[in-house]
Formats: sequence, structure tokens, C-alpha cells
Amino acid sequence: MPDTFGKIMRDAVQGHDSSYIIERDDGFIRNTSGLQYIRKFDEWPRVEQLAVEEMEGPVLDIGCGVCRVGEILVERGLEYYGIDTSPLAIEISRKRGFNNVYEMSADKLVLPHSYFKTVVLFGNNFRLMGQPEGVVRMLRGFHDVTTDDAKILGGSIDPLETGEEIHLKYHEMNREAGNPPGLVRLRNKYKGDIDDWWYLLLCTKELMKELGEQAGWYLEKTIGEPKYYVGILKKTH
Repeated sequence: MPDTFGKIMRDAVQGHDSSYIIERDDGFIRNTSGLQYIRKFDEWPRVEQLAVEEMEGPVLDIGCGVCRVGEILVERGLEYYGIDTSPLAIEISRKRGFNNVYEMSADKLVLPHSYFKTVVLFGNNFRLMGQPEGVVRMLRGFHDVTTDDAKILGGSIDPLETGEEIHLKYHEMNREAGNPPGLVRLRNKYKGDIDDWWYLLLCTKELMKELGEQAGWYLEKTIGEPKYYVGILKKTH
């Protein structure tokens, strides 16, 4: 599969047009921009700005991209690590001065044991592993690399916070198939590149709580507006 996200972020960093298309498998399309991956802190969603105050280092950034989150954390003196599956994003991040970034999948971590105090999944990244069982597998893996008092800051869109008929129909299709309403099959299109289809899981607060509990984490609280929120999860002991 082409490194579409990497190319989008590279072009955004270099000041080029980074507009791309997200296509859902029912034909719904959304036009968006890679600029979201390089926003400065004062341009972030308010919920993420507030969630930064919850972070303690060392911090592990899952799906770090080109280290949007890393910029503010390093500025504040926190030890920062990031992982991403995009080789190009990791290459760009290192050129930007972020040395502790690695090409790695969130469910196959090769990192120091019991080291991180915060795991951050901003930009809706709580849903990265797609299917519910993939999210649980990812969360279980975080136990090995985090301290006993660690926390996860997981960002997600609540799929039910919509009144648009096209999304409501998609939710119903999922329910009829026995899936969570927020399970979405997507691909990206960018300057001639087309991804393979991939899944993401938009979580209600109830589903985040349920998946966390299956993996040994409890949802302590949530921050933010109804549609996009950050859940703070801690280890169950």
C-alpha cells in the first residue's frame, strides 16, 4: 500500500497543497487537508489543549505523524517518544529533530518496559487498530511499556453525535451486521495514489469504557465536547 499519509504530511510540512479525499465504502466522500497534521498548539481543538495538562513524561505518542504533539511536549520539557507506521513520517520527524521516533505498529511495541507515564492517541487515534479486538489488543500491549500509575489519553469522535441521514444509515447497516455503529471502512485518495481499504473504529464513551475494561484499563473521565472527546484511562489493579 502506498505511504499516502506520509506523502500528505510531507507536502503539508513543505508548504505544498496537501488536500486529499477520504472515501467510505458506501460512497460517501470527504475532502480534507494535511494541514491538520501540522497545526500549532494554539490551533488545536480545545479538548486536546486541555488534555495536554494531564500529561506526565515520559510520553509515548501513538500515530505520531510528523510530531505535532511532540512540538509542544518537548517545548514544555517532557521526554517524548513517538511511533507511526508511515516510514516517510518517521523520516521527516527525525529531520525535524525528533530522535526518539520509530516505525512501529501500535499492537507490536518494541520499547522500554514499564517506562512511559502517558500514552497519547490524539487526532482520533484511539480507533487506529480498526476492529474492537484490535483496539483491545493494542491497549493490552500498553501495559508492558507503562508504569503502574500510567494513563492513556485517547481521542475519539463519538459517531452517534450526528443527525446526518447518510451517517445514520451507515450506523444501522453496522448494527444489522452485528458491528458497533462507529466501525468504518475507508480509503484515502491523494495525487493519484489510492490506499487499500482499511478499518477504523469511532467509539462512543460507552464503547471506550468497555474496550478499556477488557484490556485492564478503566475510564476515569472524559474531556471535551460531545462530538470529539479525549478519554483518560488508568490501569485497573
